[in-house]
Amino acid sequence: MRLIKSLLGLNLCFFFVIHTAAQNETIKYATNIDHSRSNINFSYQSKYAAFPDSARLSGHDYDGKHYDYKNHYADSAVKVFIPKNFTAKKPLELVVWFHGWNNNIDTANIFYGLTEQFRKAGRNAILIFPEGPKNAPDSYGGKLERPEMFALFINDLLKQLEVIKIIPKSKYYSISDCSITLAGHSGAYRVISKIIEYNKIDELLLFDAMYGGNDAYLHWIAESKRHRFIQIYTKDGGTFENTNLIMSQLKDSLKVDIDSLTEKELRMESLQNNKPLFIFSENEHNEVITLNQNLYRFLHRWKKGEQWYEFRTYLKH
Repeated sequence: MRLIKSLLGLNLCFFFVIHTAAQNETIKYATNIDHSRSNINFSYQSKYAAFPDSARLSGHDYDGKHYDYKNHYADSAVKVFIPKNFTAKKPLELVVWFHGWNNNIDTANIFYGLTEQFRKAGRNAILIFPEGPKNAPDSYGGKLERPEMFALFINDLLKQLEVIKIIPKSKYYSISDCSITLAGHSGAYRVISKIIEYNKIDELLLFDAMYGGNDAYLHWIAESKRHRFIQIYTKDGGTFENTNLIMSQLKDSLKVDIDSLTEKELRMESLQNNKPLFIFSENEHNEVITLNQNLYRFLHRWKKGEQWYEFRTYLKH
């Protein structure tokens, strides 16, 4: 309990400890931020992050191995990337990325080039990385699975942004003021499925991540034609059968008009029409993010007449 209190208390020290982030410009103190010249990266500890959580105080066992609390479930870090073109004068967009198994917010960002893809997409948005199960084979979303917690997490983030003058204090911001995208890879499916049950989410980008949570996803997709949904999936990533099940339920039971194609067939028109989009990829489980820079392609708002970027075709393994 002493360790948990210590971790939660770090949130109060946000203004004094902003640690190193390996991106374009690293800031050490909030007062040193230059808003006009470069991208901004900072991190903080949030008491509303996924962990610590009571369900993992004794760690987690998987496939005969124990993943202890201290090394895998005690980190309440949140990392934030703000591109230099961001302006608070436009509607506030937040993109929250959840990593998959055996990963953490640093390794996932570096391996998949997430901030670079996000920057290239040109969205007037802020990218947020909450730490999940750290370097563990675990899909559990910790406290963020609770009905009230994601809203508290976002409202706390907004306060941090106000203090460091990214958004103005003169306007009171809450989660209801934000357009929110949830994106994630693989085991991120679980925490995302829980969040959409209780919160207003506008966009979902899933990268080979439809292992379960079907009822939540079906309801969210069918609930509104304004919801933007993309799932890219593979043959051997473990999501093939369930993704096809969800597609059939959407079409046959819920009468939702969906778009289904292969990654090689993908063009900007499919990303513009706002139908629920299912993309079959012949690439591998991790390559669906990296090989064709799909986070960039899915986030970018393609305009008529804009050049469609052709990336590498699939590799045969």
